[in-house]
Amino acid sequence: MISHVEMPPVETDVFRARLFWLGRTPLTVGAGYLMKLATRQVRVTVDRIEKVIDAGSLAGADQGDQPQVVERNAVAEVVLRSRGLLALDEFRDLPNTGRFVLIEDYDTVGGGIIAMDGYPDQRSAVTRKSTNITAVEHRVTAEARARRNGHTGGVLWLTGLSGAGKSTLAIELEQRLFAKGYQVFVLDGDNVRHGLNANLGFSPEDRTENIRRVGEVAALFAEAGFLVLTAFISPYRADRERARSAAGAGFHEVHVRADLDVCEGRDPKGLYAKARRGEIRDFTGIDAPYEPPAAPELVVDTGRLSIEEAVQSVMDYIERRFAIAR
Repeated sequence: MISHVEMPPVETDVFRARLFWLGRTPLTVGAGYLMKLATRQVRVTVDRIEKVIDAGSLAGADQGDQPQVVERNAVAEVVLRSRGLLALDEFRDLPNTGRFVLIEDYDTVGGGIIAMDGYPDQRSAVTRKSTNITAVEHRVTAEARARRNGHTGGVLWLTGLSGAGKSTLAIELEQRLFAKGYQVFVLDGDNVRHGLNANLGFSPEDRTENIRRVGEVAALFAEAGFLVLTAFISPYRADRERARSAAGAGFHEVHVRADLDVCEGRDPKGLYAKARRGEIRDFTGIDAPYEPPAAPELVVDTGRLSIEEAVQSVMDYIERRFAIAR
């Protein structure tokens, strides 16, 4: 795609769409289709169906809190995901590259328009500007650091909604692991915004840059032999995958899971109340998306477990995966 330098297209692997469904079989969550966007054809998957509207009555279809199917001749608001980055535009900005059709078995089964509400343009996260740089090799190996510390370095990436208990778990784990001799440090979402990421807000693009920086810092800590505990909402799956790429095999994703109503009931910082009153915009879980991990290494259900049980489950996991015999 050719564009003006001042007005490049959005680069993303996930976007919202309002579509009209024509397929003989219903559109379902998890189904894959061929999407034609301008001159490009790519495979996309239905990540989520957010709303279904009956085209005849224009009324919302009653399918509970989370619709699972879109019947023929219905209009729906959905989230579509591709395997790689796509260049596209929001329909309101540039209609020609902001609309698409879906194809199944050579038949056109749907058409729609693109919106990015709540999702970031990932262009800056994947763009490298540095040139003429050369990596410097360390003389202290990862194995030598592990023998000295009694454990391998790595990143335990705690992700979940605000109020799920990420910081509570991380701080308690840090204290217990330190007492057992681990080289351990917590990177907390609020703490890094006082310094390293003080110049970032909470727009989708700033959230992505926030997690990109933290992922790189966590990878450096892990390379130095530390066990790094990160406590970040990190709502976008693509951002967490970039953090995984930075840390490599030492990255372990931990989904600190709790239902939205549980987190909102806790609301330790009063943020949900402010979001409901409209005082905070783009708040994850209210008017901005949270994409749960598809295949985390560990799930800790803090809506069901006590704090002690949750901490112990992560401690057991760490002892199995990171500890080595001195």
